[in-house]
Amino acid sequence: MRLYLVKEDDRLVWVAALAHEVMYAYVANTGMFHNNNALRNDFYMVRDFTYQEIGPAEARRLIAQGVGTLDDDEHPTALAKWRSDPNPLAPADVLAMAAGLNE
Repeated sequence: MRLYLVKEDDRLVWVAALAHEVMYAYVANTGMFHNNNALRNDFYMVRDFTYQEIGPAEARRLIAQGVGTLDDDEHPTALAKWRSDPNPLAPADVLAMAAGLNE
């Protein structure tokens, strides 16, 4: 698993994890990583965002900083979907898997 800081210009947007061509984004509102197919498509094809590979310690710091927080009024549909996600990934699990690959 690889970790990325996703940016739009200078704005920090997501802490993301890529595993077997599936992209997960950390959503601070839920405290979990969720499958984000639109972000996956951007990573592989569109490239509206920039992706900086980071390690688990940096990901942990960015998560604590609140990167990945969405405004409930601006993104109600996406947040409702992620809040009802039956298969989210816990940050501790994602960071541990990423650390295992980066040792």
